[in-house]
Amino acid sequence: MIGAYATRGIFHEVLALAVSMIGEGVLPDRFLITRILQACAYAEDQRLGSVLHSMAIRRGFMGRVKDVPVGNSVLVMYVKCGELGRARAVFDKMRRRDLGTWNSMIFGCCRSCQWEEARRLLDEMRREGTEPGVVTWNTLISSYARSGDLDVAVDLLGQMEECGVEPDVVTWTSLVSGFVHSDRGDEALQCFIRMRVAGVEPNGMTIACAISACASLKLLRQGSQLHCHAIKIGTVNNVLSGNSLVDMYAKCGEIVAAYRIFNEIPEKDIFSWNSMVAGYAQAGYCGKAYELFCKMESYGIQRNVITWNTMISGYIRNGDDERAFELFQTMESYGVKKDTASWNILIAGSVHNGYFDRALRIFRQMQSVLIKPDYITILSIIPAFANLVAAWKVREIHACIFHHNLEMDGKIANALINAYSKSGDLAGACAVFDRHSSRNTISWNCIIVAHLLHGSPTKVVDYFFKMKQQGVLPDHTTLTAVIRAYGMEGMVSEGREIFLNMDKDYNVTPDLDHYAAMVDLLGRSGRLQEAYAIIDEMPLAPNLTLWESLLTSARMHGNVRLALLAATEMSMIEPNDPRIQVVVSSLQDLAGQSFDVPKVTVHSKERMLGGVESCSTEIRNMVYLFSTGDKVASEHEAAELKLMMIEMGPSMLSAGNGTLEVEEEKEELAGIHCEKLAIIVGIFNSPHFRSIRIIKTARMCNHCHTFAKLVSEKYGRQILIKDPKYLHKFENGNCSCEDYW
Repeated sequence: MIGAYATRGIFHEVLALAVSMIGEGVLPDRFLITRILQACAYAEDQRLGSVLHSMAIRRGFMGRVKDVPVGNSVLVMYVKCGELGRARAVFDKMRRRDLGTWNSMIFGCCRSCQWEEARRLLDEMRREGTEPGVVTWNTLISSYARSGDLDVAVDLLGQMEECGVEPDVVTWTSLVSGFVHSDRGDEALQCFIRMRVAGVEPNGMTIACAISACASLKLLRQGSQLHCHAIKIGTVNNVLSGNSLVDMYAKCGEIVAAYRIFNEIPEKDIFSWNSMVAGYAQAGYCGKAYELFCKMESYGIQRNVITWNTMISGYIRNGDDERAFELFQTMESYGVKKDTASWNILIAGSVHNGYFDRALRIFRQMQSVLIKPDYITILSIIPAFANLVAAWKVREIHACIFHHNLEMDGKIANALINAYSKSGDLAGACAVFDRHSSRNTISWNCIIVAHLLHGSPTKVVDYFFKMKQQGVLPDHTTLTAVIRAYGMEGMVSEGREIFLNMDKDYNVTPDLDHYAAMVDLLGRSGRLQEAYAIIDEMPLAPNLTLWESLLTSARMHGNVRLALLAATEMSMIEPNDPRIQVVVSSLQDLAGQSFDVPKVTVHSKERMLGGVESCSTEIRNMVYLFSTGDKVASEHEAAELKLMMIEMGPSMLSAGNGTLEVEEEKEELAGIHCEKLAIIVGIFNSPHFRSIRIIKTARMCNHCHTFAKLVSEKYGRQILIKDPKYLHKFENGNCSCEDYW
């Protein structure tokens, strides 16, 4: 009877019969005690298992060579019940161990995340003359794959093949699944192809995982081929394959095909419904998604938190914030508790839709109800406050990160470095970088770009060399920043050497960013013809950034012909940009008929200058908006501004000498420029120790730039102004851009 129930997997009946049998005085033999211990393992009944272990010892079933199966059953029972220490004690006392013994102990270590011990046992079993079999290798590979340590899993696959053990479908499926769950879809599909080349036939699980990889990469053609293969091997109506197909077709925009597959799944589960609801929501059909959302319970499917989160995400992504918040508020009345993901969706959606302050309010409310933020929460909200007028908010978020022990996460540390840098706090960025224990290429890029943004080219080069000394390979972003830093230092030959040898030294092919950096490098040094030759001879089609770099160089060095040529090319790339139209018009007026450059038809300046320039500044934790032409708030400030302008008059007259004035609206026409208003209000309304921080919507003009330098010197204040292209840091009468912008 026990054998029959055990064969059918009805383990609770096996245990009930075993108790009755022992109660009637009938004691199990070696064979039967093994069966009952297996049932204890599957049922995780450690209490009865320990009794049987004691009985096996008393009856002499544990000490001899022929008792290995009993010892293995006791070992497996303790492993499955989570008692690894007791399992290890049994393992150490066994006089003889077979392959099953080693497999069970390795499985126990993997189950308890003791990866190093599992690897040590693998080496020990081989030293003792037991060669690992396919089950041994699969246990290790699948465990490492599930934990996300896929590089080790792939290394183990190589060792497995070297030992002459052929990977089977379980081996390959573990790897494909691991890559999918780690968002490495490309490698998942490469692994699937290797499996097919090796002649191993995929099963339903393998196909489903490969289809999920296609879904994450939006590869419709490959996904459709796998759909055909699922039909061929008869797994297409399997709920696992069906769910993967629904997800794949929905993410690839084939919503009709997704719905057809959904309807063909005979026994839909919660994942089937969630995939279809998500498909409609992602495609913008929130009405259809909500219709399915409402139908679920009538089909006996209880909506879970993922279902609710999917609908909330769909509404907020499609701009219906009101409906999203309504669902968020009501979900708990339906017995579904909000999780961290629910809050993350609202925060990320608010940031995406431009409601930064609302995102911060939700973030604070989330903590007030004791929901612990995770790394997704932090990565969603940090970019919203990576600007000059939100420095105190970055510090608030950093305090939360520190409180919840999230600072060690590499992605969060990198985001913090970036946020501190963009909010004007270079020291804060450096402090986070110095404490960062697991720096990668992105970490080094963040601190290198931070110093470049703050006008510290020497530090950029220093970090570049430190990065290489620590064995971190520079990438595309690193080399772009380093070339620009050499340009700021006037070190043309060093920058050129990096550019010419980057393919050979760093395996990075020069792209448009590198060519733009080279144009900037040469242009800053006045080598305008060489800069133009770079653009003219490059193998890629130049983009707006390249021509803009040449325009800046030509403007700074007073070369009207090259400036007009660059502006003309820019107007052809962006014909509807009013600022480019203004530049072209001004340069055509300057050039007259003396240069052979094609005339570009431009709109009237009245049409082009329709927008009003504005800027924002933070004073005592409040953000104020100024527009060009506004009046100063108080008579005292107005009088002081007039006095400052008179005092600085001679110095202001020399502003922009040698450069071409091509873009600015004159103050006598448009009124006082907004950054001057922001500076004067900041001087008289913020504490002396605080820097004045301003974000401007348009490029800073020469006169305002000189004004800011003179004010920083006269009042001993640091002034930070971020325009669309540069961060200007004014201190003691100097600017970090070195008057080149």
